[in-house]
Amino acid sequence: MSRKPDAMYLLTMARPASLDRGSRISTDDILIKAAAETPGEPNRRPPHPRRHLLTALRLTAVATAFAVAAVLLVRSANVERAVPSPEPARTVLLAAAERVEAENPATGRYWHTTGQSMAVGEGGEAPVGMEPKLVRYQVTCTHEVWIAKSDRDPSWLVVTAQSGKPLTKTDEETWRQQGAYRIGGCEGVGVPSVGGTLPAPPFAMRLDDKRAPEVSYPQAGATHVTTKEVMNLPTDVMKLRKVLQEWARRGGYPADEESLYAQTTSLLSQLPTTPAQRAALYRLLAGLSRVKNIGATTDPIGRAGTGIELSGSGRQIIIDETSGRLLAAQERSTDGAGALTSWTALTASGWTEARPALPSTILFNGR
Repeated sequence: MSRKPDAMYLLTMARPASLDRGSRISTDDILIKAAAETPGEPNRRPPHPRRHLLTALRLTAVATAFAVAAVLLVRSANVERAVPSPEPARTVLLAAAERVEAENPATGRYWHTTGQSMAVGEGGEAPVGMEPKLVRYQVTCTHEVWIAKSDRDPSWLVVTAQSGKPLTKTDEETWRQQGAYRIGGCEGVGVPSVGGTLPAPPFAMRLDDKRAPEVSYPQAGATHVTTKEVMNLPTDVMKLRKVLQEWARRGGYPADEESLYAQTTSLLSQLPTTPAQRAALYRLLAGLSRVKNIGATTDPIGRAGTGIELSGSGRQIIIDETSGRLLAAQERSTDGAGALTSWTALTASGWTEARPALPSTILFNGR
């Protein structure tokens, strides 16, 4: 009585001839021999022609390959469904535009924003007779910005809390050697920058002091503008783009996508704009070729949002998709580490009829 060849015996006999030194038996001959001979039984002729057996084995291999491929395709599909790709930045920005455009327009005496900011910088101070060495530092502050609607009213930056510290242990050693001076400063994306030796908070600085144009405010990107210019910005995207490009050239900067992104960030984060203007600013961003959606993230103070970045610049904004409002603007290093170098997180913004309650310490001309 015949029986089917043992599977392990078939695998052994199917070993390629090239692996057996001196072997002269082909794989096909081994398969025929295996089918004809079963260990422990006498030689018998195969019940079917050789080609039938080879065809069956090859069909079995093809079927197995198809089965493996099907499993891999199913697994691949499951992985893709589990990790969906983020929506294009354009989609997120246009949706934000629709949401902010639906807000009720309002006006008042002051455009008032509150927030927190951080910046990494470099500077040095030393006692008389000692050569100052540069120290890298990090400064943080809590602030309010009051932008007057009328030129007859002054605009103010009010700093309610401020602190600074050396960035690394090496910086701290240098700082201590030079007297451990107070590290001041209030800086951040889109916030009026105040550096140098500052009084302890709270203090206020007048922003519209034209005697010091380098610290005069408001600014779009790094270009000084007036409140009237901001409030007269067009809501047509093409016209808006032309105005911002002219502002960049006026400030001595190239009218490229990086300037447009910086200007738009300033306008959305700190300056008095209408819902229609904010919607136009989002639509302008949506038309930039380098914007990308970096996905769900948290802002520097822990609020959930969606990040939009200008590729290659390190500049990012974080949007609350539910309301379309800007939560934060930040900058990262472009050296591959991607460390935060500056940020501003907004906690409130809008028009008010109230006047700022100024502290006793007031700075003019940035000092």
